[in-house]
Order: sequence, then C-alpha cells, then structure tokens
Amino acid sequence: MKTRIAIAAAALVIATAATAYARIKLTTLPERETVRIDIRNGRYTLVEEERTVNLQQGRNQVDFSWANISIDKDSIVFRIIKADGEVNVLNTNYPPNENALYWAVSAAKAGPAVIRISYLIGNMAAGPSYQGVVENDEKKLLMQVYMTVTNTSGESFGRCTVQPGVGKTTGRYFNIGERKRMLAAKFAEVPIEKRYVFDAAIDQKRTRMYYRLVNDKDNSMGRFPLPHGKVRLFIKEPETSENDEVRSQAFLGEDWARYTPLFAPLDLYVGVAQDVKAERFTMQPEKGPKAVHDELTCPRFTLDGKQSVTKPRFRHHRTRFRYRLQNFKTDNGEPITVPLSIKEHVDGEWIIEKVVLKELEGERNKLVEKVIPHAEMFTAKRIDTGNIEFEVKLPPTTIEKKYDLFVTILRKWRRY
Repeated sequence: MKTRIAIAAAALVIATAATAYARIKLTTLPERETVRIDIRNGRYTLVEEERTVNLQQGRNQVDFSWANISIDKDSIVFRIIKADGEVNVLNTNYPPNENALYWAVSAAKAGPAVIRISYLIGNMAAGPSYQGVVENDEKKLLMQVYMTVTNTSGESFGRCTVQPGVGKTTGRYFNIGERKRMLAAKFAEVPIEKRYVFDAAIDQKRTRMYYRLVNDKDNSMGRFPLPHGKVRLFIKEPETSENDEVRSQAFLGEDWARYTPLFAPLDLYVGVAQDVKAERFTMQPEKGPKAVHDELTCPRFTLDGKQSVTKPRFRHHRTRFRYRLQNFKTDNGEPITVPLSIKEHVDGEWIIEKVVLKELEGERNKLVEKVIPHAEMFTAKRIDTGNIEFEVKLPPTTIEKKYDLFVTILRKWRRY
C-alpha cells in the first residue's frame, strides 16, 4: 500500500460555553511534485518529497500514514518550504498502535504552501560496479562507475531524482520491484602504471601483473572515494580504421576493487605475467647457525626460590632467501626496465641483515657470477610489523643473462 498523506483543515467553532478546534474537512494531498531518493547510507534510504497544499487560516492538521512499508517513524520530518504568510508546526502526534502520525500546523493566512516531508525507508539498496576499457598500448583507460539500485521497499515513487551513493544524481521512474543500473561517473584517459608483484605465499614461481590507478585529480580521477565493487576490464584491439568507436574489445579479466579513498592507489589484478618471472628459494645462512642466542640472559628460579639454569632472554632466527629474477618485457620491440615488487610475510621483531645482488651470465659449467651494486635497483619498504615489500627496478634480461637477489632476514623472538 502506498503512503497516504492527508490534510485536515480545522476551523474555530464558537459555542456558548467553550471554544474548541474541530476537523471539518479531510482533503487528500495532491501528487508529489518532486521526489529525491538518497541511497548513500547502506542501511536506510532518505526520501524527500514536496507537495503544494492549501492551508486555511488558523489551525490545520496534516495526517501521514503508511502500510507495508519499512519507514523509521522517528525519522519523519515535516517542513514548510514556501508559504504566503507565517506557518508554524505546533506539535507532532503519534496515534497508538498505528503506522501513522499527524502534525498540528498554524497558518497566519489562508493559501497554498509548499511542504517537504522527509523520512528514512528500508529495503532499498545500491551496489557499485566498474567497467574499464584499456587502450591497446596499456598506458591509459576509460573507467566507468555504475550503481545498481534495487527498490523492494513496497513503494512506487514515479519520476524522481536518485542519488545512488557516488557520482551524479540521475532522474528516473522508480517503481516497486524495479532494478536499475545507472552510470554514476566516467573517468577518461586515466593513466595506468603496470606493476609486477611476486608473493611466494600465493605462488612460488609465477609473477602477477596489476594495473595501478591513483584516485586523484592529477590522474583524471579524484572526485570521490571509490567504493568496494567488482571491476571488469576490456582492452581495445589494434586500430584498424579512423573510427575509434568501431574498434572491437577483448575481455582482460575481472577483479574486486577495494575501498579507495582520495589520493590513494588502486591495484587491479590483470593476470599472470608471462614476460617477467621470479622464483624464490630458501638458502642456508652464509655463516653461523640459523638460531642465534642473544647475550642478554635472564635467571630462572625454582619454587623454593633458588636460582636454576640461566637461559637466553632472546632467540634470533636467521633466514636467507634467493630470488631468481628475469625480465623479457619490451616496448615497441625495445627491452625495458620494469618495477617488480617482492612481498614477504614475517612476524615478531625483525631486521634486514644483508642484501646481495648478483648478475649471472651463461649456463651450467660456463656460468659466471658477478656481485653488482644494488643501491639504485633495490629498496626495502616496511609495510607493517608483519609485512615487508622489496621494490626492484629490474633491467632487461636474456636467456643467458639473469639476476639473483639474496636477502637475509633476522627475526627476534622474546623468551619471557
């Protein structure tokens, strides 16, 4: 059942013994002139509707009732937007055990008045999704943000403006049970940074490729924080005609975009990289045992208070990794250097004890190893106490030329 709003005009009745207000007429309000639906809140939807009513001079009563609709009764607000004279809301009344209320309104003059009634309604939802069209050179893309809005509230709103949560407000007819997919925003020529990520916790031998976008105005975005939603990526086929609109597109893949605030990066998984490879091996430490006891010690006592064997306060654990790195990436046929991120997951207190970068040429018995400076190629970035990321500017390699990166990590474990 639709919401029903009625206005009752009350006139002053003069009697011999007392004076009282009485409802003398009940008039159904005209159709909604404007309706605005705001679905930015995940739990409730804000509805604002405006109508023009005729008020009588003196006291009036405006009734509001509903059925089979999830309206938060405490959220209903009545406001006078425009009137010929002064209009005041005297009080709000809630009849017991009813989905209804009414307002007592006083009008200085009789005449039309524009009123606005706003309330929170349930069972409406908006879900974001994305579609990205990548240029053939993979340097820019067109990102389109869609909001799919579903109306299961039990109310038909007819023509209205819908604010789906992000992006632009759209005019729609929005009736019971309808589901609409609306274009909320479009970002053209967004720069792409291709990132190659190796994480042994996900895959021991393969490198994953990502497109990195930055949600700021310098990168053609930055209008609002990007909500969590599914992203489908397509790539344009090579140009075959002057008309760019007729170029066909190939499906690249899909990923879930995390919530991305302003000025933050967004990484979208594209697939396994075929031309940038990394592989991790766990090696024996160069010198000394894996477990190292700290010189600091703490005494242990028996139940009778006597000191027992003194044990180390700390026990350190040394781990050495070797990463075999190869880069066959080209741009217009020319070999290029690519950024490679290597992720490691550690725990406890830890430090990077040693880093060595070697250049290898040849195969098997003819293999030649050479230690090279790594300061300009390697950077260690501490993400948090449990995660570290190695950034490597990986030069081009060949079948016979490759790189080995050795990293020794010392973990500190407390023994209290």
